[in-house]
Amino acid sequence: MTYFKAVRRRTFWLGALLAVASLAGCGTPPTYKLRPVTGQSPGTFSLAHSKAVEDERHGTRHLDAAKSIVYSQNFGGGGAALGLLLGPLGVAANISMIDSNTEADAVRLRGKLTLAPRELFLAAATQQGLEVVDDAATGVPGRTLATPYLFVSKTDNDRLLTAAAVRLEYGQGADQWSGVYMYQLPSSYQLGDLARLTPEMQARLGTEAAQGFSALAAFIAKEAPQQEGQAKGGTEKDFSYKSDLLTPRIEIEMNGRFIARSGDLIWFRSFGGVYAVRTSNIKVMSGGV
Repeated sequence: MTYFKAVRRRTFWLGALLAVASLAGCGTPPTYKLRPVTGQSPGTFSLAHSKAVEDERHGTRHLDAAKSIVYSQNFGGGGAALGLLLGPLGVAANISMIDSNTEADAVRLRGKLTLAPRELFLAAATQQGLEVVDDAATGVPGRTLATPYLFVSKTDNDRLLTAAAVRLEYGQGADQWSGVYMYQLPSSYQLGDLARLTPEMQARLGTEAAQGFSALAAFIAKEAPQQEGQAKGGTEKDFSYKSDLLTPRIEIEMNGRFIARSGDLIWFRSFGGVYAVRTSNIKVMSGGV
């Protein structure tokens, strides 16, 4: 049993690191995400179509034609650890089973959510005084590319958590910076309920998503170069946490820098970006947050 537990633990840690790397979109050693704000255009953005959001990966599917609602789940099979015990073919078989479950869920959910994340973020950003243009201006020097999306994550017992998210990218090639800004919405759903959304549920989800994008736009608007000094040794304090929103199926202890509490949300900076997670879906392990 000890051997099985050790293999399982190593496998899940590897999966978590890969997930963080995918969110960050960066091949360099991980650092806490601090948005580079240029003096020429600190608040100018272009709506974009990031490959990191729009390319489907193992365990992810899009639930809308615009590829702006991303569903993620890793349940199915015996788990990746069991696959490792069976060798390369076992790994492939387990991945295939998880992917099949993901597709089966997506078939039930696809086309059921009618909200438009790009329009919601555009409205929120404009209200916060940010200058945002559509993707026709993608590639304009000095502009940060913004790809808004709704993130839907399956946790235990077919419970779905939702979050408003924006992936920001700045620069090109090896010098490109990228980070995800994510705000967990207050409501959770059973998979079957989300597959049969009532008009009332649809309206509630739309209202919550609009509030989430508004909170993200407000945070992005306030972020400034001096924040780097604060994050290194000032107001942002190191802590560790577990969250089933970010690492479902098994909660893995990760490191972050605490930004603030707001209602039942904990805002923090991590290797992938900035997250606002409900207190019911995050466990603070150390740091006295």
